[in-house]
Amino acid sequence: MSDSNEETCNDDSKQPVLVLDLLRSILERLSFVDFHRARCISSEWYSTSESCLGVKNSTTPWIILFPSEHVENKNDSCKLYNPRDHSSYIVRDLGFDLARSLCLASSGSWFLMLDRSRIDFHLLNPFTQVRIPLPSLESIGDGNIFRRASDGRGIDYIDNAVLWVDEKSRDYLVVWKFGSIFGYHKKGGDNNNWKVFLPFKHVVYIDMVFKENKLYVLSLTRKVSVYDFSGDDSPVNCANFPYLPLREDFIYIPPGSHYKVAVTLSGEVLIILARVEPYPRMRCFFDVYKMDPKSSKWKMIKSIGGEALVVDLGITVEAKVMKNCIYFSSDQFHRYNGNSLCNDFNNNDIHVYHIRTDQVVQLFEDLTASSTTLFKDARWFFPTFGGNWLL
Repeated sequence: MSDSNEETCNDDSKQPVLVLDLLRSILERLSFVDFHRARCISSEWYSTSESCLGVKNSTTPWIILFPSEHVENKNDSCKLYNPRDHSSYIVRDLGFDLARSLCLASSGSWFLMLDRSRIDFHLLNPFTQVRIPLPSLESIGDGNIFRRASDGRGIDYIDNAVLWVDEKSRDYLVVWKFGSIFGYHKKGGDNNNWKVFLPFKHVVYIDMVFKENKLYVLSLTRKVSVYDFSGDDSPVNCANFPYLPLREDFIYIPPGSHYKVAVTLSGEVLIILARVEPYPRMRCFFDVYKMDPKSSKWKMIKSIGGEALVVDLGITVEAKVMKNCIYFSSDQFHRYNGNSLCNDFNNNDIHVYHIRTDQVVQLFEDLTASSTTLFKDARWFFPTFGGNWLL
């Protein structure tokens, strides 16, 4: 080896380029889950992974399943499923009992979990295994309000929540519903407590979605109210939509049917009726309604254009493949009863539904069939990468 070559090889300024190229080559070959975990190895791995995000970020929603209460010795694991290539992953050793926890909402790769035994909230990222505890409900001032109001079964009444997480700034917002009471917590607020607001007394709310600093709330009377969370003070009512009349051809709505609220990419508000028809076989149909700006009345539509609706998230997203479709899991309507997904009804009702044709265009019957672990609470979510959450 000549002296000039030896000087080139020993030049430290050249080494980082080689190291980064090797790291990038390794990261590009990793599976989605392993790539996500590798980002947390060190600052060098994290910074290198930023150049691979365009390849690794998912453009279609995934499914996450949590263990059933009937599972023994595997309660700290969950299952992830990518419908694009039918790959699945078991994420193990998350450090706490998932079977006794409820997943109430998701934002990107973050999930809002509620411990059923202690009635405590925390945020969980199963890819990085980062867990963020949230304030105790005792911080409201009277933590027993939930137990008294529900005769000791308060956990069953926190049945709806939304989560928003900014991956880059680490800011987040959590809103949950307890009857007509709403609790919320912002990271970086004046204190580390839950705050409470009551939109309207004696009004029953059945669903809500959060998008761009606004909370859209659907009442039992099928009215939509919008609250602005952008300020530092209590949320402000900034819009109200009239109620959605029942269809004239509906003598009654079949049991198991539910109304949901959603928001499109352009900010239009939708009301979705998920109708369960038990005969000749159990099947779910969807009626989608949008506010007509000219008449100020709700109008049934058969197309949401080049978008897809993810019911669990309450939003539409740009679709490259499943356009004008609904990503749905019937388990979201009875996910708190502890039932397993390993039965015919639930197994057949994790699907993608086409709005115009009223047909199921993709089923996931084999999702739990090949697993020896019983799962519950199937949720659609968008796995994403963002800011540095290294601890």
